[in-house]
Amino acid sequence: MQPDGTLQVREQITFDFAGSFSGAYRDIRVRKGESITDVSVSEGGTVYRPGANTKLGGFGLPDSFGVTGIDGGLRIVWHYRATDERRTFTISYRFRGLAVAYNDVVDVNLRVWGEHWPVGVANLTAVMQLPRQTELSPSYRVWGSPVWVRGVVGRAPDRATLQAVQVPAHQFVEHRVVFPRNLLTSTAGAQVRAENGLGMIVGEELASQREYARDQEKIEDAKEHPGRTLLLLLLLGLGPALGLMGLVWLFYGRELRTGYDREYEQAPPTDTEPALVPSLVKQETVPGSNEFTATLFDLIRRGRYKATPLTTERSVWGGLRHEDVADLMVTPGDETVETAPFEGPVTGVVDSVVDVAGERLSEFREEIEGDREGNSKRFKSFKDQVETAIDERGWYVSKGWFVMGAGFALFALAAIVLLWMGIAGWRATSPRWSDVVLVALGGCAVANAVALVIGASQSSLWRRRTNVGQTEAERWEAFRRYLTDFPRLQEAPPTTLELWERYLVYGIAFGIAERVLQGAQLHMPEALHEQSSIYWISPSGDLGSGPSALGIGDLSSGFGSALAPPSSSGGGGGFSGGGGGGGGGGGGGAW
Repeated sequence: MQPDGTLQVREQITFDFAGSFSGAYRDIRVRKGESITDVSVSEGGTVYRPGANTKLGGFGLPDSFGVTGIDGGLRIVWHYRATDERRTFTISYRFRGLAVAYNDVVDVNLRVWGEHWPVGVANLTAVMQLPRQTELSPSYRVWGSPVWVRGVVGRAPDRATLQAVQVPAHQFVEHRVVFPRNLLTSTAGAQVRAENGLGMIVGEELASQREYARDQEKIEDAKEHPGRTLLLLLLLGLGPALGLMGLVWLFYGRELRTGYDREYEQAPPTDTEPALVPSLVKQETVPGSNEFTATLFDLIRRGRYKATPLTTERSVWGGLRHEDVADLMVTPGDETVETAPFEGPVTGVVDSVVDVAGERLSEFREEIEGDREGNSKRFKSFKDQVETAIDERGWYVSKGWFVMGAGFALFALAAIVLLWMGIAGWRATSPRWSDVVLVALGGCAVANAVALVIGASQSSLWRRRTNVGQTEAERWEAFRRYLTDFPRLQEAPPTTLELWERYLVYGIAFGIAERVLQGAQLHMPEALHEQSSIYWISPSGDLGSGPSALGIGDLSSGFGSALAPPSSSGGGGGFSGGGGGGGGGGGGGAW
């Protein structure tokens, strides 16, 4: 510190070079009212020449340096030749306006290590030489900051010192010294404030220390009460999303009352195709193998294919025994039978199997697997076209989807902003409570967004049926109950073959075909099942059920696996306060 308030700075920076390097730079922050002059660079007894190239990464003659202005500061660039060695450079400059002269004291707050250094420093030492010696009085104080940096400060009659170790990358260190104003002979190199400054400066440092202490107390309190903390995080992480989902269901997902009160429907209530009905009842849009199998049997019922009952020998017990099981020989039928668009992929699969001569139903799975890639594409096309057909029916109102989407976007945006703010200011060695809260809230926003994504997968949450769709769904649900309870009911059974066959087709679609077969075995007149092309008699006398290779459930699951896509691989003392007000600082690097 010069007697006129100018700070004569000398920095000695030691680099450990691994490899070949030829340039380095030092950025220094310069604020309003401050200026830097008389810059020089040296190494040992070698004084570098000024006027060198200041472009980072550029070429310059060894033992030269250059100075240029940058946004908010000054850049010093110097050139050398170094390979796998340790070199120490000295940068000197005169800093005017950094010191602030109050009526009672002079405040010198210098950022001796800047936050822009991309690497940390193992040992940092700063010494401020006073203009002349002074007493160790209350008007002479020394601080180091921020408090989370490991370091100590000290004061002597003629100098104030700072030592810090293991300073991480992008972490600033400030050395603040306050001494009596009467140590200066003039204030030409300082900024002048016509007020007393000691009380204000001490208050700033104490406030910073108290803020740090409060942060640590809050963090420790959260750690000491994990149950309370986890409960709060759980409420914040799921509560908003669950609340939004509840409101969406209340206003957009809850089914409307129609006044329908029948327990059973004894016949299919409408002509809706079996591939569409289960999705309507379950309020879904994606069909599966049951719908595919039901469509096949419906095509047989309507004559698009012919089916002849026969038996097939099957080996059991590892080939030790053989038994006859019920089977159907499926052959092409009347190709002029009108089909819906989504039935086209089903006929494509079946046509590729039966050809002209026909094929046993028990061999369908193996034949389908023979062209798994092509048939899986047909199956996907079947599902896609069923979804399209469902959409065209106008059964659903999906306004809640937009609310769910808006909620997800809001939570995702909040998560990005909160996490970015919290992580950008995060101090690994000593996090602030505000940053902890920001990161925690950002994590909670992520949890809420994920909860909404999971909730969106449940279409009944945000979608409801229209009045027409709800009425039809309730009637089909009553028909499904009838088929389920049919074997034990004492009501008069159907008298037409068409109705019996429709029972089985829709039973397959609902996944309750075995119940329909059981009811047919009990109630279906023998003359009708002998005429049927889709009911068949097993050797044990059952109508296509029992220990048969062609149990409908097995057949449907076999189609599902065969139609799946092929698999693929692929004041003296320690540091205090938070700092942040010191001049200088900046950073640097080498290339």
